[in-house]
Amino acid sequence: MSQKQIIVTGSSAGIGTEIALAMAQKGYAVIMACRNLPKAQQVRDRIASETGNNEVEVLPLNLASFRSIADFAETLKSRNYRCDVLINNAGTMSKAYKTTADGLECTVGVNYVGAYLLTRLLLPLINAGGRIINTTSITHKIGRVGEEFLTPNPESYQRFSAYPNSKLAVLLFTLELNKRLARRGITAYAVDPGIVNTDMITMHQWFDPLSNLFFRPFIKSAKKGAATAVHLAAAGSALLHDTLYANCRPRKIAQGIITHPYREKLWSKTEKVILNRCNAIDSEKLLDYLCENY
Repeated sequence: MSQKQIIVTGSSAGIGTEIALAMAQKGYAVIMACRNLPKAQQVRDRIASETGNNEVEVLPLNLASFRSIADFAETLKSRNYRCDVLINNAGTMSKAYKTTADGLECTVGVNYVGAYLLTRLLLPLINAGGRIINTTSITHKIGRVGEEFLTPNPESYQRFSAYPNSKLAVLLFTLELNKRLARRGITAYAVDPGIVNTDMITMHQWFDPLSNLFFRPFIKSAKKGAATAVHLAAAGSALLHDTLYANCRPRKIAQGIITHPYREKLWSKTEKVILNRCNAIDSEKLLDYLCENY
């Protein structure tokens, strides 16, 4: 199949919709991997109508459920699907402590662990020369990742800690992906979309109306927030990796992150956490998927 194939998670709204729209305009066959199917289908129909590209499809994916992630991957494997670009765009920041279907704190479970598992399960389907684009945030600079990162703790939960922690983990995961996938010619990129005018920045506080009035006009539109991921997905020339992209340009990653003492351990510990919590999935089958020499 000559048409390039791209998967965009969380594409029923905001940045994800703009990425899916831009890639459909460029002629890619787009899979919109979404939790809210009725909303996603409406967006899909609009994208197909606006672009004239009917190779846009919605498939169910809930990153807060290992079962859903495994089912999504299995659907594509059963089709002998081949992927050129995977964009892990979906994300959340939970106001209060809550857990995923598998007992992980939701912000960390969706933003990092869900993206990790999805990527690992899809690696056998990604073509040589393919690209993986992971959404991080400038807040990774205040993130902390260590022994307790994957241990849910309702008593110490703070959303303004959980979110940057999850985004630091995404960055560490991206660096580790590049090291492990170099032999296959697959590259991973971390992208910071900036502060974007989406529901993610709503604080659910008394000052939200004031923030909307005074600050939202100066925040990036979803289209501008999507621009860097679109650039990384479609750029024909070689791109720098082991770096962070923002505003379509590479930015240096702090040496302390590149040499982070937990970087390699996080890969294996996340795998163990998944295997220990995957009650809804055949553990042996999942282990076979996860242990394909990555």
